[in-house]
Amino acid sequence: MKCPNCGDRTLVDIDMHSGGFSSEESPVKECGACGLVWRVKTELGVTKIDIIKPADKQK
Repeated sequence: MKCPNCGDRTLVDIDMHSGGFSSEESPVKECGACGLVWRVKTELGVTKIDIIKPADKQK
């Protein structure tokens, strides 16, 4: 998956926390290049990006 902030594809990992946000339907992803933490959610048939933690570095 491509990072919505910096566009990097190589350093995007699923962010796993024991008490965190991860779920099978909308897993949390973290970009190793810019630090953005997000998930893709579908609500009422509309897909949107939910930013959990802003990027450390801007594009």
